[in-house]
Amino acid sequence: MGMGGAIDVLFLASGFYLIWTAIMAKKRGRIAANVMLSKDVSEKDIRDKIGFIEYVYKRILLAGVLITASSIIHLANDYYIRSVILTWIGIVGVLLALIIYTTAYMGAQKRYMIKKSNQKNNR
Repeated sequence: MGMGGAIDVLFLASGFYLIWTAIMAKKRGRIAANVMLSKDVSEKDIRDKIGFIEYVYKRILLAGVLITASSIIHLANDYYIRSVILTWIGIVGVLLALIIYTTAYMGAQKRYMIKKSNQKNNR
């Protein structure tokens, strides 16, 4: 397996991880801090945990599915098909997933996070 195949496998694992974190958030209320929150934010900073999970669930799940599908397309294409069109479909799928993920992440931060300046003023 070359470097491209290794990167595809890493993307595949990342897609599965996003899917798993979205499902765990929805089913068990577990928020994966490394996926759904920035480093300087904790679950305590979420105003409405249920609303937060509802907001990010579908978006992170969709991003995970797109990354997983794109990785599978790339792996199949690299080793069996060798189509330029499929290469571009895979790239567009990953880029679309990144846009969806980033938009969800930023939107959730805006809607459901307590601003740090508010926390300092309320103490």
